[in-house]
Amino acid sequence: MLRDYEILYIVRPELDEEQLQSAIGSVDRLIQSVGGQGQKTDVWGRRRLAYEVDRLREGHYVLTDFQLDPQRVPEMEATLKISDTVFRHLIVRKPDAVKTKGGRPGTQIPEPAEVAESVPSADEPAGESQAAGESEAGGVDEAASESELSPATATTSEA
Repeated sequence: MLRDYEILYIVRPELDEEQLQSAIGSVDRLIQSVGGQGQKTDVWGRRRLAYEVDRLREGHYVLTDFQLDPQRVPEMEATLKISDTVFRHLIVRKPDAVKTKGGRPGTQIPEPAEVAESVPSADEPAGESQAAGESEAGGVDEAASESELSPATATTSEA
């Protein structure tokens, strides 16, 4: 089963445009060689690093979306670690798609049961909830009762 991933990698800054495209092509070929499918590549360009890495202060940032079997990710990372052109990389699994309302990404549609639980009943006034220290089953919550009954257990330090 293929999962969605993205890789952000940094290519050595001294490479010219042709060498940069060759490095991007080698990462794309690596994805295919481990059984993945490349989807989209964005070249962010040359940027300053947050901190110096191997005496480098800049690098070409590249972001690639791809699909890969999760068991093949370590193999891909091991190959990237010995790369001459890619000196930093991060592979992240993208979150699964969520249900959307009206086709707008990020707007989740709550399940009917979730809506029913969040609406107060007619005989329970809005804003009131269970008494402090009571669990949903109607019993007394031990953790809440301990903290309420023994305030002396809090320690204070005097300087």
